[in-house]
Amino acid sequence: MVLFINFFKRREMRLLFILLFLNINILMAQTISINVICEDKQIYPYILEDTKIAKNSPGITIEILKSLEKELNVKFKFNRVQSLRAHKILHSNQADMLLFASYLKNREEIGVYPKNSLNELNNNLKAMDLSYVLYTLKDSNLNWDGKNFINLYGKIGATQGYSIVDFLKNNNVLVSENSSNLGDVRKLIAKRIQGFVNQESKIDPYLKKNPKYAEVIKKIEIPIVTKPYFIVFSHKFYKKNSALADKIWALLADHKNNPKYKSIIKKYE
Repeated sequence: MVLFINFFKRREMRLLFILLFLNINILMAQTISINVICEDKQIYPYILEDTKIAKNSPGITIEILKSLEKELNVKFKFNRVQSLRAHKILHSNQADMLLFASYLKNREEIGVYPKNSLNELNNNLKAMDLSYVLYTLKDSNLNWDGKNFINLYGKIGATQGYSIVDFLKNNNVLVSENSSNLGDVRKLIAKRIQGFVNQESKIDPYLKKNPKYAEVIKKIEIPIVTKPYFIVFSHKFYKKNSALADKIWALLADHKNNPKYKSIIKKYE
């Protein structure tokens, strides 16, 4: 009788260990869902379309992230929101990852930027560089020489929440802030501003799609400023998944040198 009881005890223990092992493996294999927020304006060629993620050609960054899902055992879920709202959502940890943001010291409150061993911003892990340029009417003599505005006597438009607003104000420029990129275009056509400064990756594709505006608006080719832009993680996500976040930064930063992504990049050239 004792042998019989001991046999069942040993059998139960074996079953317990098997179940424990299976549960550990299930947990280890569990796919991590990453909620990604992107601005609701395209950043060509990295994120295409406005308000939604395009199915066939969503942009270089979106395609690369999707291609990494199996390797990283993650699932990226994308949501498009207005720029200022995106920052608030990340700050409140309602999203895990933001595409994209330039660096300002006060934005460290919003989320986590890549840092080096000295706890300094690591520009080697930037996602890309984006340039802000000046747009004005074709019959205007407003210009930019690389350091100063020439023949500036009115207001310059800029999108609220963009880092360029502070840059312009710090250079004693009267700024007319708009809630959207296209507000700049409309104000310029109505001659309510003398020009506007915005990312060429946003405005150039819009003008190409709207030749009636392209006929009267010109771009001053010399950039006002060129800045590195980063993927930013929420504080909550980074605290829990720092190794994963570090890997995503590294993989995205190296995308131009990685032959694995050559076909994706070529698609948008």
